[in-house]
Amino acid sequence: MAARLVLLDSDPMRREALIQALSEVGAFEIAGIATVAETSSASPPDLYIVEGPSLSANDAGGSITPNPFAASAIPTVLILPEPTSEQRRAALLAGYAVVLAAPVSVRLLYRRIAQLLQNARRAKRRAEFAATRDKNKRLEEVSPAQVALLAEATAN
Repeated sequence: MAARLVLLDSDPMRREALIQALSEVGAFEIAGIATVAETSSASPPDLYIVEGPSLSANDAGGSITPNPFAASAIPTVLILPEPTSEQRRAALLAGYAVVLAAPVSVRLLYRRIAQLLQNARRAKRRAEFAATRDKNKRLEEVSPAQVALLAEATAN
């Protein structure tokens, strides 16, 4: 099954070029959008890619907007033109999972996407395992009265 990606970029030419390049290197289903509002009409993706604004070198990252998808717990990659270390830190604090410098190599972007998707799958499996373990633990904590009722019900 192909991973579902959403690329948020207001520049249609850059957006289409990146979609084409990523489609050539990986099995991705990619939706290109121009605004955050467009994400509400589709099913949730596995990963978001956001093309960030151009920042001046003396901007410490104060103009980096918070990750608009942070509440969804879906990983978000932010691509910034030549980010400084302060801008990278500000973006990570703003809720982005990874910050890459533009222009980004398609192979590097592909590797980061694969790594984030693998980490998300692992986290999901751990959460499912923990939920199952907790459920089994609750079942083991059955009172003697409940055991007697259960035995009586299965005997009939």
